[in-house]
Amino acid sequence: MDTCIKTIDQKEPTEHSSCGCGSGGCGSHSGNTQKHNHESDIPERFQLLQEGDRVVDLGSGKGTDSFTMAQLIGPTGKVIGIDHSESNISASREYLDKLRISNVEFRQGTIDAIPLPHEFANVVYASCVFNLQENKQKVADEMYRICDHGGYVCVSDYVIINDIPEGLRQEAAALAGCISGAEKATDFMDYFHKTGFTKGGIVQVDKVQLPEEMMLKYLTAEEFASYTDVDSDDGIFSVVLVVEKPETCASESCCHNPDKHKN
Repeated sequence: MDTCIKTIDQKEPTEHSSCGCGSGGCGSHSGNTQKHNHESDIPERFQLLQEGDRVVDLGSGKGTDSFTMAQLIGPTGKVIGIDHSESNISASREYLDKLRISNVEFRQGTIDAIPLPHEFANVVYASCVFNLQENKQKVADEMYRICDHGGYVCVSDYVIINDIPEGLRQEAAALAGCISGAEKATDFMDYFHKTGFTKGGIVQVDKVQLPEEMMLKYLTAEEFASYTDVDSDDGIFSVVLVVEKPETCASESCCHNPDKHKN
């Protein structure tokens, strides 16, 4: 999340929140289940990774997360970073050459047409890029397509539960661009359930604390108090969604079925 934005830690979603964890839980993808030596220092979203995993980093930027993942999966694994920006790809490759890391590769491309084959990855990551996409369902479908059976997709982004003033949304987006595309939490999860993921949901929720002067421009005193209350459903939330691709696909959810969204 953008360093300009503070968060109020909310370890568990509140009971009344529609932004609760998805049902079903997550299984484990095949691979070495050896624990990382410094697991407590690893961001929670990266604790999905196992030695030897094939990992895709969507919206890889200049490669910071990709290089962290590469250390966690070891020399038998592979990380591929995808970014639409030619300058980001060039910077990533330059840094890669300096580090002499052999298990990372960077490819230029868009995340609604990912330049990778079907069922390539054990884990797919997307951090603060999903909300920026024009066709979010197509992006979710692409994540499903490249994810192997029993693998995971982990998406970090922003959602809302109750509607927020448009002016506040736009001004907050100047601090973190992906806030501009924040949708209701239920709609956010539906993109992934619709494309065929059957297990998982939102596993981490942090309520965003925007600058006080910004909020007071658009909110009444009562609304401001609600937006700063960690137990309230008013405001903007930073979330991590983790979903698992089933071991087998039903005909209606199979990623190769072009008719699956027609109904």
